[in-house]
Amino acid sequence: MNSSTRAAAARTFLRSLNILLKFTRLYGFVHVRTAEQYKTTWSELQETVAADPTNGFLLGVSGPKLLLDGVPVEGTPAERSFAELLSQAGLASITFSPRVTSDEFAAFVKAFALAGTKAAGLAAQLKSVLGEGPDAGIRINEIRFVAEDSANAGGGIAAQIAAQSLAPEAGQMREWLNDPQKLLQMIVAAEGGHCGGSGAGGGSGNGRGMGTVGGGGMGSGGGRDASACGQGWGAGAGSGGGTGNGGGRGSGGGGGANTGLALEEDVISVVRLLAGMHHASAQPVTNQDAGAVQQEFAQLPASAQDMLRQALASLPKASGKADPTALLKLAEHMAIRFALQRFERGEVKVNAVRQMLDRMGHEIENLRKVLTAHEEKMSKSGVLVESHAEILDRQFWAAVPETGKQAVLMSPEAYCIPPKNVRQYVSELVDKGKLEDAAGILTNYAGCVRNPEADARKRAAMGLSELAELYARTAFALLNAAIRMVGEQVAQESDAEMQTLLGAAFVRMSQEATSRRNYQGMQQALDCIRRVELERPQLAESLRPRIGVVNRLADFIEEGLREAAAPVELIDVLRRVPKVAAEQAAQRFARCERREECRRLTRMMKEVGDAGVSHLRGMLRERPPGEAAGTVGLLTLLDMPAVQQALPGRVREWERPYHDTVVRQIASAGAEERGRLLVDILESLDPLVWSEAIDEVGMSGDASMARALLYFASGEQPSGGGSLIQVKAIEALGRLRASVAAPALRRLVEEKKLFRWVHPNELRVVAAQALANIDPEWAQGFLPKSGLPAEEFGLAPLDATPDTTWMRQRRYTRVQLPQTISSVAETSHGDYKLATQLLSLGGGLAAAETRMTPGSQASLKIHSGMRPLRARVLMRKAGPQRVGFEFVEMDLEERGRLRKLLAGFGKVSAMINLSSMPPKTQPAA
Repeated sequence: MNSSTRAAAARTFLRSLNILLKFTRLYGFVHVRTAEQYKTTWSELQETVAADPTNGFLLGVSGPKLLLDGVPVEGTPAERSFAELLSQAGLASITFSPRVTSDEFAAFVKAFALAGTKAAGLAAQLKSVLGEGPDAGIRINEIRFVAEDSANAGGGIAAQIAAQSLAPEAGQMREWLNDPQKLLQMIVAAEGGHCGGSGAGGGSGNGRGMGTVGGGGMGSGGGRDASACGQGWGAGAGSGGGTGNGGGRGSGGGGGANTGLALEEDVISVVRLLAGMHHASAQPVTNQDAGAVQQEFAQLPASAQDMLRQALASLPKASGKADPTALLKLAEHMAIRFALQRFERGEVKVNAVRQMLDRMGHEIENLRKVLTAHEEKMSKSGVLVESHAEILDRQFWAAVPETGKQAVLMSPEAYCIPPKNVRQYVSELVDKGKLEDAAGILTNYAGCVRNPEADARKRAAMGLSELAELYARTAFALLNAAIRMVGEQVAQESDAEMQTLLGAAFVRMSQEATSRRNYQGMQQALDCIRRVELERPQLAESLRPRIGVVNRLADFIEEGLREAAAPVELIDVLRRVPKVAAEQAAQRFARCERREECRRLTRMMKEVGDAGVSHLRGMLRERPPGEAAGTVGLLTLLDMPAVQQALPGRVREWERPYHDTVVRQIASAGAEERGRLLVDILESLDPLVWSEAIDEVGMSGDASMARALLYFASGEQPSGGGSLIQVKAIEALGRLRASVAAPALRRLVEEKKLFRWVHPNELRVVAAQALANIDPEWAQGFLPKSGLPAEEFGLAPLDATPDTTWMRQRRYTRVQLPQTISSVAETSHGDYKLATQLLSLGGGLAAAETRMTPGSQASLKIHSGMRPLRARVLMRKAGPQRVGFEFVEMDLEERGRLRKLLAGFGKVSAMINLSSMPPKTQPAA
């Protein structure tokens, strides 16, 4: 299965998967419609996975886009919503391996159906049903930049406690929850009630925290006795709300020890205490007991108490209106403050910071489920809500000072920073003009794919997939370097899953280079694939079509033809894919209209080198007729001897349409030796193509072909050649100024039998016109007594114009008809009505009611006079609702009638000599 077929199969699977998920949510998994859709989707999944029996396929997500092995998949709003759901759930990608079973896929579908449109909990749901083992058929890759400790993953207790936290009957407890200052007073009261006394303070605090806020009296209570309450607290002395020196663990009145700083478990303990407060507020007013909350606070570790006091003191005083999210904000504030302090002190690296935020965010998420009713309504309406871990991460990153961000992003742990944070920071640097700093960060981030730890390489690969556009936008050199680093790692990587992730990143970045016409980046990508091919040919075969260079090569060639000289970088790209470049160039040659386009295309292929030309030679010798015939024109300009050797033998095996293509290709190329080539293959061609081939021999200017043409001009052509072939040969001799033909032509014009001319009038006119070119003196003496009408003699064949702008040259003068003439083209498919607008001795142009296949043959009847003109024609393409036709068989009598018709219309105003004008979409005739 090729890449395009594989991509189509994947898109079909994604559409079916979306329908299946919708049916499962609406009807349930056991419904008949769901079951039928499941069979269809499972079958399409198997077909997609079978395309790569080694690795399966990787369904990734980058913003609102789904990626198939790193290639964006154009999708409907349903697919974009699915991508957003995965992104908000923290899923970077889903790997479907060849080992996937029907049961695993069913569990996968059910997990999505249970989650609905809620991103929160989707990853955990998928993990629980699919497992995380290396042999799993479906593996999820989370956007987690460190591994999460399973020991801290539980949060059900806090969720149960917080379930009724905002009951409307809550009394004084609600005031405490909504006003941090009152909550702080309650905590201070709890502290004093357990271990303090009234009067002057007994301890002086020297801890790290902020000063405590005094109560309402005159410097209430102070130190807690260490023997009674453990580690003591220093209390601030002052009147009313003054702040003192305390807040941290200090040497209180009882001689408490000053030991250490807050731990991560302290933060989680405080969050759970806040959940307990919610539980208390949910009780009936008669059952609410502030003392119980105070007791819980007193049981917290001293460092946790200190942390809560600091957080409460730093929050603004609540307004008169209740804020149901006060505790949520408090929990967020503590988590960010704690993480930032530890990071700034250098106690943890950035990966550990993320780990802490993940764990604490999980606890805070349980508060959020109840406190944020509005967000819950949004989730039910299908609007995706950001997870709390992401909120904490964003707030933490915003709180990190500028120097800290720079240091982290330039460290070996840069892969731990989520891509959106990297994008935001680098974009700010670019906007400020700090390109050197931005380049250093992006280079360092890309280098993380070389990290010896597999998990680090995995996260770096996923991040690079999302940042590909940023690399390309910042500087092409950065993108090129990143492509090189990722490509080298793909070649070295042995793990199949890592190959898939790195390959997706490599493809994504290569596509950015392709879409932005970064030719050096394309060169780098192709070089990397060549290195991968040496180690893993199958993987290279999978990557090559996905990077987009081959698919867009035709566009690059087209753009190169618009320049006087193709960019050197483009030529270097073409040299790396010479076979595809040669095939695309041959196809483009068939569409060339201007001679300059032909010259530029030929020069481009010469610069590509012999590898491309050799491939064209192979195509001519071995490919089917349709492909082989398309190479002839370009090859006559690149390697005429090869064409002269291979073409005669091959053309005998082909049918007439391919003969027509070959002759037209040779004529368009305009090679100097084309006359001899056409003579060599003439008898192998279909007789319907002879007239066109002989015409081109005359236009070639090769006078050495005159003796070969004399054979046809004398009327001794092989069987199948009609009288029109003789006429064409005579006209060709006239164009070549072949003096060797003069005696034979004079006999045709002068020969009489009794009182009549021996040869038909049309043949005599054509021979006289040729002699006018070959022997003008004889023509001047004989023509006045020849009996040939001057108006008919004036319709002479046009000479070749080597310096013409256009590829195809006119053979005859065209006449604009004063009014259209109705015609009928009779073909094997039926009759077609035409309205002829232009006519010449070689063909014409007409409006057609229906489309006719270019190259098809037809019997044409032109309704002129009492009896229609009849001829055999080949149809040509001439633009929308227009067709051209070229005469290939016609009796001398019919041609004489056509000449008289044209001479009658051929006044000065009606005669159009377009030999030096562009044919545009009109066919040559």
